[in-house]
Amino acid sequence: MAIAEIENIFKIGEGGQERYFGQIKTDLLKQVTQVFYFEYEPKNYCHQVEEIDGVKGYQRRARPSRQKAFGSYLEEHGQNFVCPPVYLNARGKWEFVPDAPNSNTGKIIIHEPANIIDGQHRAGGFIYAYEELNNIQNAEFVAFKELSLEYERRVFNTINTTQKGVPPSLSVGIETEKWQNRITTMLAENSTSPFVGLISLSGEMKPDHKFQAAQVAKNVVRTFSDDVFKSVELSDDERFDFITEAWSLIREKFPTEWESEIPKKEMQYKLFELTGLIAWSVVFQRRLGIYFNTTTKHIDFNGLSLAIDKVVNEIDWAKTGDFEGLTGEVGGQRIATEIMKLMQQQ
Repeated sequence: MAIAEIENIFKIGEGGQERYFGQIKTDLLKQVTQVFYFEYEPKNYCHQVEEIDGVKGYQRRARPSRQKAFGSYLEEHGQNFVCPPVYLNARGKWEFVPDAPNSNTGKIIIHEPANIIDGQHRAGGFIYAYEELNNIQNAEFVAFKELSLEYERRVFNTINTTQKGVPPSLSVGIETEKWQNRITTMLAENSTSPFVGLISLSGEMKPDHKFQAAQVAKNVVRTFSDDVFKSVELSDDERFDFITEAWSLIREKFPTEWESEIPKKEMQYKLFELTGLIAWSVVFQRRLGIYFNTTTKHIDFNGLSLAIDKVVNEIDWAKTGDFEGLTGEVGGQRIATEIMKLMQQQ
């Protein structure tokens, strides 16, 4: 059963490239579009949906203040200089009916809402202007006939990383063809991970977060960059288990410095911030391969544990301590060098 119709549509392309150009009256916009969200925003003026056909959403959280600002602009200036159009994925739920056989003009019969790929703040502004300011406009749109949900995510990522700069951490959940991104997501969400709930997958740092997903993904790659790991094929579960067990040793042996429950601004040590993440990832890069058996694909974590024991109480992790002022790559590499010296002592 159709929920709406839109007249005066222009169609271009065929097959997977078929798309429609037109305008939607903004009193209809909320009914026929939706945001396929990664993080819910209760004040978003757009309709939101979290899951479609068992697939989780990807869109970043809307900023209602931006939607209101755009709606206020519409109230004051109308549609002068309003661009670009809202980009949509009709998901095969919008039916184009030509004016005549083989015509590129016609109408669209809408059976279900289209996903907003790009433009949720513009769309939200149009909806805000209609709902709260009683201002009806015509919102321009481009609707792809039917993109897969995976391809839709990629289109979103391409548009926003080249135009608006989507937070790199949000790309971690979109570019799932990269193994390091899959492992990072597992570290953020799996209950057995020492980092569960502590990694931001959206780019927005909440009070509980200690790391950006993009930072973690970079250091996951670093951890397994020893040539010994390139000679064998490791599954995601194997990589996850290795990195989880290695970091669980750090949590066990440095309980005071493992400030997972301390607000970021109140943390006193470098171990559980980016500097420490880099330091231990560099160490793992240089040491895990030594304890790795390429035949059984197992790591001698007992041997690694004994090596880490040599470091306990020997490194000053305090922010005001020996490495004060050294952060990020510089601080992490410097601390890693000291750790390696201690590990190699007899």
